[in-house]
Amino acid sequence: MGPGAPEGAEPVPGLSSALAAPYVLAYDAEDAGCRRFVDWIQRRDTSGLVVSFPFQNAELVRVAPELAGLPQAGQVHGYDARTRQVHSGAGMLPSLLSRLPGWGWLAPLAVLAPLANLFYGYLRRGGK
Repeated sequence: MGPGAPEGAEPVPGLSSALAAPYVLAYDAEDAGCRRFVDWIQRRDTSGLVVSFPFQNAELVRVAPELAGLPQAGQVHGYDARTRQVHSGAGMLPSLLSRLPGWGWLAPLAVLAPLANLFYGYLRRGGK
């Protein structure tokens, strides 16, 4: 912290919670489908286990250096802070859904690519 910073304040809003969260969603904040996907997840994450972080925030590399260099335009990537693994698109659904209260039952079905792709598309449309 620099001089004059309030005690307990974090230098980058959301950074501390992203570092402590078991799962980080990195997304293209300029893409409507990505924003709808993240909004859907955030509404269901009643335990605060998923933190959303836009690619446009330069601090993302500090939170999850494994995401550096991945395609960003129109993309959503999931980063598991426990295993340090990165999954993209529909491939992240099993690990992501298993963390959402009440949605874990769907995680085993999300390993099936056709179902995962359908559900991922559904979420990018905002659940419509």
